[in-house]
Amino acid sequence: MAKNSKNASSIVAINKVTQTIFGLSENEVFEHDFSKANRAKETYVSYIPYKDIMTATVEISRSVEDADLLDAIVVKVYEELGLDTALDYKITYSEVIGAGGDDRIFNVFVVDNAKLTSEFDAIAARTNYIDYVAMAPFLYEGLYNRGVLTRDGIDCFIYLQRDDAFLVVYQNGEYFQSRQVRYNLKFLHEKYVELVGSRVDEESFYRLLSKQGVNLENPTERDYMIQIFDDMFYYINDVLNGISKIYNVNIQNVYIGTDIGKIPAIEVFVENNLKLRYKDFNFNVAINAKDYPLTQLDILMFLVGQDYLVTKDDDHNYSPFMRPPPLTQRSTGKLIGYMLLGCLLGAVYPAYNFGYGYYNNMVANDKTSEYQGLEDQMVPARAESARLDKETKEVNAQAAKSGKELNDRRELINAISDKKNNYAMKGVSIFELTNMVVKNKGNMVRIGDENRTLTVQVRTKNDKQMTELLEDISKKEGYGVDTKTIALQEGNKTVFYDSNISVEVK
Repeated sequence: MAKNSKNASSIVAINKVTQTIFGLSENEVFEHDFSKANRAKETYVSYIPYKDIMTATVEISRSVEDADLLDAIVVKVYEELGLDTALDYKITYSEVIGAGGDDRIFNVFVVDNAKLTSEFDAIAARTNYIDYVAMAPFLYEGLYNRGVLTRDGIDCFIYLQRDDAFLVVYQNGEYFQSRQVRYNLKFLHEKYVELVGSRVDEESFYRLLSKQGVNLENPTERDYMIQIFDDMFYYINDVLNGISKIYNVNIQNVYIGTDIGKIPAIEVFVENNLKLRYKDFNFNVAINAKDYPLTQLDILMFLVGQDYLVTKDDDHNYSPFMRPPPLTQRSTGKLIGYMLLGCLLGAVYPAYNFGYGYYNNMVANDKTSEYQGLEDQMVPARAESARLDKETKEVNAQAAKSGKELNDRRELINAISDKKNNYAMKGVSIFELTNMVVKNKGNMVRIGDENRTLTVQVRTKNDKQMTELLEDISKKEGYGVDTKTIALQEGNKTVFYDSNISVEVK
């Protein structure tokens, strides 16, 4: 038998209807004992019976802005349900997916806050808080969120309790619609007693119903029981047909559960009267679940608790005694944290300054010693550098002096070379030019010298002599002739030709 371990976390399902409390820890169920409870490691889950919930379906124009949506829904709900404006209500809603037309359709759920608090304050007195309180029709979310059922198709869940009964429809794993059903277990008992005409106490009737269902040994009593179940399923069929027609949906599967367990042969009525597929409401979450009188809603609470530990989603959480967040997430906790941090910083800052100053002093001393060592090494280096600078200057001065002497010698050699070459060449050139002038019966009037060019003024008596002279000079290898004009001089009736001939010595 599993026991409540103080070292393991657990989910505690608190069923106010059956007055039972069971825990689930490490895949095993145990009867919960508050005297041995470890509240820090337990997650408390309960639910609100359907009969304590007020429901309505309201239509809101699509022109209403989302910011004004809640106010519009609240006004409609107060009108339709006739709510007392002096009381405080918790109102939540969900939109019907796929609804067409000009209006949006919303399922609205209303709970009296004062009644909600009074219903659970006795539990909170022992646990200090209740982590999650679900409305009965939303307990089935756990089947889809925990992967017990797949999120496809449309499923209908029907559940019977002693003083309550309801059906809820889920579409693709999301709540779609729900209705209260008048055929609760107590109603079935009263109808049975009325028909058989003899008094049968409730507990005996429930035992009979859970063991034999409609297959009673007494034919008359069996006929009465069949009649009761026929009436109940005709009634349920009308409710489901209404939902199907209004929202244009086709329900595929029907799960039926009760607080007294499965009723034998009930699947016959589902298939014959509802014309739908019956599915066993048998979902186990623990290896020893059969050892305890768990209802299906207890199992659903375990699933919801497991999902809540993972998601921390409070959208459908109606608990009036929520577990406070960790101290570090509360405003007071944050304030305390800031104060402690301030004190810590106030204490750390002087210590930091002292430590950092001491460290800087150590670094400065090390650097000073290192600098002194380097300074000692620099003394001979500086002396050597000064010596080398002096030698460099002396060498540069000697090099400058030697360079000057070399340049002077180079210029002298160039001058001597020029005189040897240029003057000799010019003398030869003048000699050759003189011969060519005499040959052509001309006279040299003037000889000019500029660089490598000789300019000779020649005079002949006629242009023919001048022309032949110029041709002879131009044919001479090594000479270049440049004459711009040949002038005819007619002064004092003496006719002669002058020409300035420039000869480049190559």
